[in-house]
Amino acid sequence: MIDHIEATIRQSIPDARVRVVDPYNDGQHFEAYVVSDAFEGLPLVRQHQLVLKSLKDEFDANTVHGGAQDLHPGQMGTGPGRPALDL
Repeated sequence: MIDHIEATIRQSIPDARVRVVDPYNDGQHFEAYVVSDAFEGLPLVRQHQLVLKSLKDEFDANTVHGGAQDLHPGQMGTGPGRPALDL
């Protein structure tokens, strides 16, 4: 399922670096970490909408629950609010 979610996001946002985790190990709740130049200059809400739109047609909202951390490459790194992710 994780591989499928990652591939679906990448198909919609081609330059995206994506990592999806199942924090509860239940196959129902997922967190997606997405880094893309497409997010540059967009408000956080719009970034989330891009990621969720990529998943909407593929997954029933009642079946899969999740959250997203959307970043553009300039937001990566160290320091407060700058997650260091291996994507």
